[in-house]
Amino acid sequence: MKKIITALGLALASANVSAAPLVDVWAGAYAWNTTYEGVVSANPSSLDLQDDLNFDDNTNNVIWAAFEHPIPLIPNIQIKQTSLDTTGFAQLDNNYNFGGDTTGNGRQDTAADLTHTDYTLYWGLPLPIATVDFGLNVRKFDGFVQIGDAIAELDAPVPMLFARVGAELPFTGLALMGEANYVGYGDTNHTDYQIVLRYTLPMIPLLDVNLEAGYRSFQLDIDPTDFDGDEDDLMADIDMSGAFVGVSLHF
Repeated sequence: MKKIITALGLALASANVSAAPLVDVWAGAYAWNTTYEGVVSANPSSLDLQDDLNFDDNTNNVIWAAFEHPIPLIPNIQIKQTSLDTTGFAQLDNNYNFGGDTTGNGRQDTAADLTHTDYTLYWGLPLPIATVDFGLNVRKFDGFVQIGDAIAELDAPVPMLFARVGAELPFTGLALMGEANYVGYGDTNHTDYQIVLRYTLPMIPLLDVNLEAGYRSFQLDIDPTDFDGDEDDLMADIDMSGAFVGVSLHF
């Protein structure tokens, strides 16, 4: 919980809470318990994240901020940063070509870091209780997978479609939200969605303090050459998912 509070403080600093009138400011953070499944492409064969690379489950931090206004046609803005990393080890009986390097055989340390930042422009429909948002997102990866001394990088910007729907449950303080990002292009298929149940604490005027719990699924089947990468960049089919808990503020 201390990590969540610290992350939320950073989000608030970036959100400029002295926003102009009629501008809604959201800021939040959550801790995401993530499992790692799937494969990375290597030569002579693919390597499994669980069976071969022994990646550990990990708790990752997410911070985000959003700015919403009532002006038609001009998009709202959301920025979200997801830290996504883990470590493990591999016991290899062969030398693999990975990321343009050779892994070596025997016991090798492994690591994955798929940290990324989302820059989203979106529009909302003016509905009284329900939330319907849609827009475009650019996801900027700053990551890699490492096996021994061999590293395959993933640092491409990936454009995605964005959508969010939700509704408040009257007289309960509860709201249910779903958010998704998706791109299908060439040999790449990337889906990232989350479902969250939000409870707004009733005792604070002029400020909504929300407790949140939910589930996020992150599925990345990527060919880096689809986004101006090269053949030595990370090619993988990865599924990372798990539950999360967090807090958000609404001004």
